[in-house]
Order: sequence, then structure tokens, then C-alpha cells
Amino acid sequence: MSLQIFILGTLSEGEHHPYDIKKMVLKPLDNNIAINDGTLYYHFDILAKKGLIQKIKVIQSENRPEKTTYGITDAGRKALEEEIYAIFQNFTTIQSLYSSLLFLDKIDKSKLAYLIEEAIAKREKDIHRIEQANPEFPGIPPEQRDPVRLITEHAYQSIKCDINWLQQLLIHLRG
Repeated sequence: MSLQIFILGTLSEGEHHPYDIKKMVLKPLDNNIAINDGTLYYHFDILAKKGLIQKIKVIQSENRPEKTTYGITDAGRKALEEEIYAIFQNFTTIQSLYSSLLFLDKIDKSKLAYLIEEAIAKREKDIHRIEQANPEFPGIPPEQRDPVRLITEHAYQSIKCDINWLQQLLIHLRG
């Protein structure tokens, strides 16, 4: 998950304190991932230095450390959109798209559909290349052919699964 996309996307919907965002990240994932405070505040600091988010207010309450709430800037909204497009244009695993999926309402769906169609076409070429490969694996020692065959089959099935998922995403975008 791209933490910066998640931060920008969440702030595009309202002001938040970094700890609020940490709870939002962890809640749906049932604490299966660990985001330490240092990492979280580092990303907030980077985004603020880039002018993509800004401090909105500092809340001071008795016996508690002060809390700074942040909001997204216009540059942050544009960066969020550009980052989502860039991730879809260059992804290598479906899992890397997860944080972007949460904020599809922030982008032009027809532009995203085009990027997804390109990704599907690329994966279909990979499938064709595997299907056209020689199943005897010339040049590979006989003792390695079964492992190579298993690896090839896994790659083939993984690519087919990705294509299916991307097609479902296209239906969702157009629906």
C-alpha cells in the first residue's frame, strides 16, 4: 500500500491528525501490518515539505501532547490524481494498486479505464508468449525441466488471474 496515496486520499476527504490516519490504515487490515509512528510522521513531513498537505490547526488539551491536524492542498489533490494514474500505468503487482482503489472517485474514470486496457493488453501478450513457448524447454537440463514447467505454469495462472481481476475493475469503473 502506498502510504502517501492513502494519506493524500484521506486528507482529500477532510482534515485529520496523523494518528487518525494510522487507525484508518490498520482498522480494515485487522492489524496485519505495522505502521510505526516514525514512518507515518516521516511521510506527513515529506508531503508537507512538498506543499501537498498543510497544517490546519494545533489542538492542545490537558495532560495530552498537542495534536496537529492536516489538510490537503490544491497541489496535493493534483498530485494524488497523478500518483494514482502513475501507479496504474507502471504497476507490477495487483497488491500495489490497493491504496489507489480507495480513491477512484478522485480521478477521471475514462482515463483510468484506458490505462487498465493497456495493462490488460500487455498481460495478454505475456500469456501469448508463454503459450507459444516450446514445452520441451530446449537447452535446459532434464532434471530442471519439471521445476521450470511449474514456474511457467504459475506465471501463466498468475497473469490470467491478473487479467480477470483487471477486467472486473473495468466493469466496476464503467458501471
